[in-house]
Amino acid sequence: MPSPSRRAITQPAQLRALALPARQEILDILATTGPASAAELARLIRRPADGLYYHLRELQRAGLVVPAGERRRGSRPEALYRTFHRAPALRHDPSPRGNSAAVTAIVASMLRLGIRDFRRAAASPEVVTHGPKRELWAIRATGWLFPSELAEVNRRMRALRGAVVRPSRSGAGLYGITILLTPLERARKKQRRPRSARRRPVP
Repeated sequence: MPSPSRRAITQPAQLRALALPARQEILDILATTGPASAAELARLIRRPADGLYYHLRELQRAGLVVPAGERRRGSRPEALYRTFHRAPALRHDPSPRGNSAAVTAIVASMLRLGIRDFRRAAASPEVVTHGPKRELWAIRATGWLFPSELAEVNRRMRALRGAVVRPSRSGAGLYGITILLTPLERARKKQRRPRSARRRPVP
């Protein structure tokens, strides 16, 4: 059985496989729980187990998930799965022949998951929305950063991700966090059409 790889996810087939929210959820859970069965995954992400087998097969076909043996649940053997990458991470290539379209599709899927999870939690009267143990947050902020300050933001984002990515433990709740950092000025410049492509006034 191959050992988990530390290489970033770059292959087109792998990026395409991750454009669906269900597959991102599977990969997220497996990366933190370690080997798990389809039944365990279904319970954690609240999806029917029967519907996960197709996604698990596609993730295996892309080389993102690999078999991890089996165990017996009662009298029946139960297949286990784990991630191929030790810490799944995308490698973005923004060059003209790069993978920006595929990465953008994955990020859009991440944001849909975040919105779905926020909507579900916001409708629960039991969710904690204030105080030191607040469970539901949404933050939007803009500002002008020097390169050294941007490096500090990156460091804090990695630290925050590391603080959340913890294995399953007795008494611990399952939480999700979605973070997006964008350079607004460059993004807005790209949206502007070239002067030659702008409409000329009708004489």
